[in-house]
Amino acid sequence: MTITHPFHPLRGQQVEVIRVRRGTDPDIVVRHPDGSHAAVAMSWTDYAVPTGMEPPSTSTPPHLLDFTGLRQAVQLIARIRQDGRYSAADDGDGFGTPADDGYD
Repeated sequence: MTITHPFHPLRGQQVEVIRVRRGTDPDIVVRHPDGSHAAVAMSWTDYAVPTGMEPPSTSTPPHLLDFTGLRQAVQLIARIRQDGRYSAADDGDGFGTPADDGYD
């Protein structure tokens, strides 16, 4: 694979591919000429994207939080509260509600 990004210090040099990470712009772990490993964005190389691995084309950026996962978290917390393992007054820090010790 050849690094093609115009500002990369190894531009135009061929490097050995160690592995490919997944993602919108997948990283490719490569072995540099000195033997060290580093991650390079696939878009900075001439590496061909395998069929079926193309990132989805979309005009909107991906969501930072998965709505389905958030919904499942809310349902889990509701179930835990129904079981009595967590009360609404307990904030989960393990300290409970502060008692009035007369400190004014």
